[in-house]
Amino acid sequence: MCIRDRSNIRITARVVGHIDGESVNASGAVELNAGGTIRDLLKQADRALGVKKQKPFKRAFRQGVRPVVLLNGDRIELPEENDRVLSDGDEVSIILTLAGG
Repeated sequence: MCIRDRSNIRITARVVGHIDGESVNASGAVELNAGGTIRDLLKQADRALGVKKQKPFKRAFRQGVRPVVLLNGDRIELPEENDRVLSDGDEVSIILTLAGG
């Protein structure tokens, strides 16, 4: 039986798409302190999900096209909502779109 610290929240984080021509698909649970924000999640997600070397969460926002960010299925705008407080059980998805025409 796993006992979690009640002062922490667990967020499901995922990033999918292409970064620098490479396919990216990382997801899993990230534990944050209660009161944690989107900004906190993005700072900790790469390490928490074991993809620190690839850094897909960090690199997602350094691409030429702004990614789509969903909180529980609803689109949110970053960086405007970086300080939005997350709740236990929230799901944050980052979808890297392709540019073209």
